[in-house]
Amino acid sequence: MNLLPVDANKLATAYHQAGHAVVALILGRSIEKLSVVRNSIRLGVVQLGKGRFGRKQDYYENEALILLGGLVSEEKHTGVYNWGGADQDLRALRRLSLARVTRDQDADKLERKLLDKTSHLLEQDEHWKCVERIVQELMRCDTISGRAARHLFDETLKKHSAN
Repeated sequence: MNLLPVDANKLATAYHQAGHAVVALILGRSIEKLSVVRNSIRLGVVQLGKGRFGRKQDYYENEALILLGGLVSEEKHTGVYNWGGADQDLRALRRLSLARVTRDQDADKLERKLLDKTSHLLEQDEHWKCVERIVQELMRCDTISGRAARHLFDETLKKHSAN
């Protein structure tokens, strides 16, 4: 039992970053590192690797789902969408959306559809358990390698499928 006080902002950030990471891993993206260490620009970061594994998919959709993974994961933990905290992610999402459609109204519809799809991915029990496991490690270490994140993801999926 952990009797130390938990920093609620750090915990929300850990859920946010773990959400990005788990969606990336589900979609076959590699990760360099995850961190909940603040800097002057961000509360945390997930650095994606250049490599992919698994089948080829729609680049735009994958990038959009990864961007939304943080917002959705944090909302699942806190119960509230932190639109302001995800501002950089949402601006990047809008740039991607407008590369695919030309009108803001169409971009809004596309982004709502992708938000629903991201929610569906993370609501699956085995994926949410992966988020929670990575959050535990981020709260313990502040920064974890992509290799460690991948190991935690694979280990958690294996445990879930064994049950």
